[in-house]
Parts: sequence; C-alpha cells; structure tokens
Amino acid sequence: MAQAKRAAPKKSKTLSAANLAGLGAERLAELLMEVADGHAQIKRRLRLELAGEIGAADLALELTKRIETVADSRSRVHWRKHKEFVRELDMQRALIVGRLAELDAALALPLLLRFLDLAEGVFMRTADAKGEIDAVFEAAVDDVARVAPLAMPDPRALADQLFDLIQVGRGGFGARVLRNALPALSAESLASLRARIETTMAGQRRVSAVLKAAVQVIADAQGDVDGYIAQFTDSQLVLPPIGAQIARRLTAAGRYEEAVAALDRSTPGSFAQLVGAVLGRPDRPNPAALEWEDAYIEVMQARGQADLAQEMRWASFERTLSADRLREHLKRLPDFDDVEAEDRALVLASDFHDTHAALDFLVNWPSLDRAARLVLERADQLDGDRPELLEPAARALEGRHPLAATLLLRAMILDTLRYARTPRYKDAQRQLLEAASLAPAITDWKGHEDAEAFAVRAEGFRRW
Repeated sequence: MAQAKRAAPKKSKTLSAANLAGLGAERLAELLMEVADGHAQIKRRLRLELAGEIGAADLALELTKRIETVADSRSRVHWRKHKEFVRELDMQRALIVGRLAELDAALALPLLLRFLDLAEGVFMRTADAKGEIDAVFEAAVDDVARVAPLAMPDPRALADQLFDLIQVGRGGFGARVLRNALPALSAESLASLRARIETTMAGQRRVSAVLKAAVQVIADAQGDVDGYIAQFTDSQLVLPPIGAQIARRLTAAGRYEEAVAALDRSTPGSFAQLVGAVLGRPDRPNPAALEWEDAYIEVMQARGQADLAQEMRWASFERTLSADRLREHLKRLPDFDDVEAEDRALVLASDFHDTHAALDFLVNWPSLDRAARLVLERADQLDGDRPELLEPAARALEGRHPLAATLLLRAMILDTLRYARTPRYKDAQRQLLEAASLAPAITDWKGHEDAEAFAVRAEGFRRW
C-alpha cells in the first residue's frame, strides 16, 4: 500500500517567536537591520545583545556607557519622550540582572548599584506622575537580593560603592539596598562600612535617618542588638511598632526580661485608640497594636509562659476578631478542645458589637451560614460605603444565601444613590443587575422588600 503523503505544516501570519523563527536567521537579521534604521533604541539593544555574545566584559562596558550617558544628562525628559525613557531604563536594568548576571554576577552587582545611583538625578529630570520610573528602580532594589548571593565581587570595592549610595542616593533605597547586598559582603568589609557610616554620623549636627537605618541593617547582620537599639531616640522607644521590633530582637537573643521592659515602655493604650479614631475605624484592630501584641506573645512563649501566651491570644481575639490570633490559639490546643474553642469563637463573632468586623471574620474564616444570618439580622447596620468589604461578602454568599447577598448589594446601591457617589454609578448599575439575577432564587424575603419594591425605591434616587 502506498504511504500517505504527510501534509506540509500550515504557514501562519500570526506574529510569534515560533513563526518568525521559520523565516531563518539570515532573513531575520536583514529585517532587524531594516527595522533598526532610524530607531536609536532598537540599535542600542542590538549592540548590547551583540556585546553579550562577545562576553561579559564587553556587555558590562556597553551598559556602563549607557548608564553614564544618563548620569551626565541634565536636560529634563519631555513628556513625549517619557515612555521611551522608561523603556530604556528598564531595558538596562533587565540586561544587567538577566544576561550580564548569567554571564558574570560579580560584574552585574556593582553595575546594578551604579544603575540605582541614577535614581536621584533621574527623578529630578522627570515628572513621574504614574510612578513608572519609580517602579523600575524599585524592581532594581529587589534585583539586588537576587544577584548578590551569586556574586563574588571585591568586598571592599562593593562596600565603598554602598557607602556612596547610602550617602547620596535616593533616601528610601539606601538601607534596603544594603540589606539585599549583605550576602556579597564579608564580615570585615561589613565592619569597615559600619565604622565609616558611624564616623560620618558623628560629624553631623542632625544625624541622617538614612545612615541610622543603614547602621541598623549592619547591626542586625552582626547580631548586635544593642547597636540596633541605640539608633532610636527616647521619643521613638515609646512607640508600639518600635517596641515590638526591639523586643523581637531581644527575644531572639534570649534577653527576655529586657524584651518585656521594651514592650512595657511602648504599651499601645491611647496610642492605638488615637490612631484608630484618626483612621475612622475605631472598632477595627490597629496594626501597630497587633504587632506589639505579637511581640509580647512571642516573648511569653519563648520564656516558657505558654499558658499566659494562650490567654493573651484569646483575649486579643475577643477584642479584635483577628483570624490569625484565633488560628494561633487553636493550633496549640489538644484534639477536640480546638473544636469546642472554635465553636465558642464563632458564637462570639456572631454577637460582636462591630457588624462589619464580624461579617469580615465570618466570611473569611469561613462560616457562611453565620455570616448570612448576621446580614439578615443586622441589615440596617450595614454601611454601603464599605464596598471593599461588602462586595467580597456578597460574592461569597450569593450561591447558598441569595437574600443575604442581595441585602449587601442593596446597601451599596442605596449608599451610592443617596449620596450621589458618581464614581460608583457604574458599580451601582452592575449591582442592580446582580441583585435582580438573584431574585428568582429567593422564595422568602423574610420581611425585606422584594425586588420590585426595591427597584421602585431605587428609581427615586437614580441620577445616572
């Protein structure tokens, strides 16, 4: 029998790497030269790729030239050139942490730090309203953590470069870059860098917060808890987040009594209440207070007071409905005791004075039957100006509890219409349609107005 002829693969006009590869290397090279003609950025990229083919040193040299060109420029970047400038910067970053780091990480790390040193000058020359340039440099800060463990540069030269970056670089980068670069520094170079920073600080009338933060990074790396603490002022030591940071380090060092003293000195008290009131959510747990509590519980656990730590976890849950607190409490209980404690926690949450905190906890735990019952019982307490909470709750309940989901949607709809929140009109239209789609699944409205009655009431507010 004659063998059937195999059909030739079908050609496609779709732009893809696979289809372009089918054109062949020679044809692609011709097309690239044609496309690059008159496009400086494409030409630069091609030259950099060719340099990478020659070797790491050539690629590093070409990238250095591009970085120095940016550094030497003083003219403002016109808004029409902004996108192109962002692409150019990100291309340089990507080649440093990609191709160059693969070829020679010891060359890539110093060049990446030099790239980060551009930040201050670049921000002075651009209007970065959308944060696009900031995102490039933020990515570069994170890249340091990926490249540093692979690099084996001259530790002294690297320390010198970090010192300059900390002193004159963009303020928010210094300590973070240093922390990410630690794997590439020797103990000797780290000690030398710290001494240089502290000498600079000694000559300052108003000590730089950036330099203090850098010393703290080094102190952490050296296991020097006292050096870390020494960078805080007396007024900072009474702040709960600072007390928590110090206590954690003292606890790790086995200095439990000092850890407790640091926490006692920074007890949240009125601080937590004040911040909660300022944020407009006085009934929600304050993150600073929770961080302080975390540290206190950790030191109690570490010094053998497990029962007291458990009591604190439960007391914190009772006050805040923190799911993390409850999980930590439950996992330390014996079998069956944890089931009973969870039931008790769910009852407590259902009766919690803050309707929104209770709903948030019950939806995310999850205990959806209790969450639905809470909505039905306290529908009049729902704040429609909390879409970040009510929207996810409605999604979670719509399958098994359509009436509760409908009441959550209605709360947001009425708030939008009643207070003419124009940015949310489209959301309200969508929510109306979603509520209408749930109506056929509701057989008992339990005293709440049905879909038709609600539509009439909403129509009285409509302004879209």
